Amino acid sequence: MAVTALGAVGGVPPASAQTPGVKILSSHPLVTAVYLDRADVATSPVAYSRVADAGATVVRFTLYWAQVAPASKPASWNPSDPADPNYNWGTFDQQIQQAVAHGLEPLVTLMAAPLWAQQSPPAADFLNSRLPDPKAFGQFATAVATRYSGTFQGLPRVRFWQAWNEPNISLYLIPQLVNGQPVSPAWYRKLLNSFADAVHAVHSDNVIIAAGLAPFRDITQEVVDQDKDWGPLSFMRSLLCLSASLKPTCADPVKFDIWAAHPYTSGGPTHHAVLPNDVSLGDLPKVQQTLAAAVRAGHVRSRGPVGLWVTEFSWDTNPPDPKGVPAMLARRWVAEGLYRMWTNGVSLVTWLMLRDDPLSSSFLQSGLYYQGSTLAADRPKPLLAAFRFPVVGLRAAGSGVYVWGRTPAGIQGSVIVERRTSGPWRRLGTLQADAYGIFQSIYQVPYSGYVRARLVGQTASSPPFALADVPDQFFNPFGEDTLLEPPKK
Repeated sequence: MAVTALGAVGGVPPASAQTPGVKILSSHPLVTAVYLDRADVATSPVAYSRVADAGATVVRFTLYWAQVAPASKPASWNPSDPADPNYNWGTFDQQIQQAVAHGLEPLVTLMAAPLWAQQSPPAADFLNSRLPDPKAFGQFATAVATRYSGTFQGLPRVRFWQAWNEPNISLYLIPQLVNGQPVSPAWYRKLLNSFADAVHAVHSDNVIIAAGLAPFRDITQEVVDQDKDWGPLSFMRSLLCLSASLKPTCADPVKFDIWAAHPYTSGGPTHHAVLPNDVSLGDLPKVQQTLAAAVRAGHVRSRGPVGLWVTEFSWDTNPPDPKGVPAMLARRWVAEGLYRMWTNGVSLVTWLMLRDDPLSSSFLQSGLYYQGSTLAADRPKPLLAAFRFPVVGLRAAGSGVYVWGRTPAGIQGSVIVERRTSGPWRRLGTLQADAYGIFQSIYQVPYSGYVRARLVGQTASSPPFALADVPDQFFNPFGEDTLLEPPKK
């Protein structure tokens, strides 16, 4: 998967499909990934088999700088050398090897600076960092990219590299603002540019992924007191040297190949965030517009056309979370959510997570699997089938039913599209899934009943998708009590 093969800004029509009356759009890739964010899961062969069975071809990992690097800065060492004895790589080699052995491409996020690489006073929380040293971050990136360059001690190559996670909120990078003025965007620009130079120096065709911005404003009291709407678009415009009207404000270049967003939503697949600078699924056109403006202004330095990825997304489900999205509604929303992201030019979507966390100790019940007594005993959720083989049927522009789908793992092949009302399934037609596994067509039939698709020669089919207008509903992201965005007025 080359960068250009995964889509580029401006290569996809605007999100006209966000409104009723959709039409056939130019095709482009939709790669799916799963985020293995727990070490016990990421070291199990069962996990990788299940990621592959889910139709994903990419697996996302996080490598924590503070866990790999020494706790205290050594008097003498080479931080750019992956063989330096002061580094402790733990089980990460095993994770990369397992992923590649199962035919999955690793996507690695680097974050969380050691205390000695932060400005004083360093952040108290392990995940957080206070203005990390860009030079030291670049040296660490050199060590990691070299270790997984494909030529080091027989370890596999990693091509997809992300600099930090959600740097627009105080959970991961501080300070965000000082005296009401943005600080984190300019500092993240230094981190990102140092990271990009280091990773590209190892392999010029490595892919640099920026940001992965949190979807909602920073609700830390210190930030709210300075700016009640410090949202991802605020951070993005400042980083990319753009005003609120998307006019250039400076000329400091930013180096990356892919922009990443985390467009969690308090509702369904077309839901808009409450605040103007927040980004839920329905607001992805704003991200595209901002990114395109930065590219036009020459503020982005990339090795190819700039792509748009979602490196984290999910819905909590009920069960097990009583405040999550009902399981069957979540199945529908997953299929349509993938479609809506695709219409907005997103070419890779990463699901958080493989299995639910325990309800008693975590607010994350967004797994593809219900948690059992062991990983092997986990049960698949209804939404897993929609993630693997998403098919939607929507009102077509003009008349009829627009059907869109993506085959498992994006494979090419013949697909039979069927519709059912009150009787048995009846064939609407046979389509050819393209090089990206995408198929779409408009059928002149009433907008009622259900549609589904199945690959020729296989008995398995996509989940049925109801031909009905389902109203948006409110569900607080992750089902937790704390509102991540204010109520609508």
